[in-house]
Amino acid sequence: MSKSKGFSLLELMVVIAIIAILAAYAIPNYRQYVLESRRTEAQNRLLEVAGMFERFYANTNRYPAGLQGGGANLNLNNDFLDWDNYVVTATFNNGWQLTATAQGGQAQDTPCPTISLDNLGQRTPITCWGR
Repeated sequence: MSKSKGFSLLELMVVIAIIAILAAYAIPNYRQYVLESRRTEAQNRLLEVAGMFERFYANTNRYPAGLQGGGANLNLNNDFLDWDNYVVTATFNNGWQLTATAQGGQAQDTPCPTISLDNLGQRTPITCWGR
């Protein structure tokens, strides 16, 4: 009796079922990790701009009036403030507050569509900052 070469239909279906189970678990987890990494990138941008604000204050004894334009403003380009997943904006009222607002698919899928940091070090919402 000769041995047949190849896989039986049953063996092939078992392998496909295992792959489907792994994919059903891995894809949602991967998506969550991507959302979290993009939010971490936005947090890092906020912290970087906050550092620029404090350096500006140390040099001039006042906070900058804006993010773009030079002179009394920070000279940040639009690509730094607006990228694929978030837009960074600033408000000035007896100090400053930086806000990163999610855009596109990030805004629809994240539990934290906006994150903020102010001159007092307050981070909101606190659950989105990983503390």
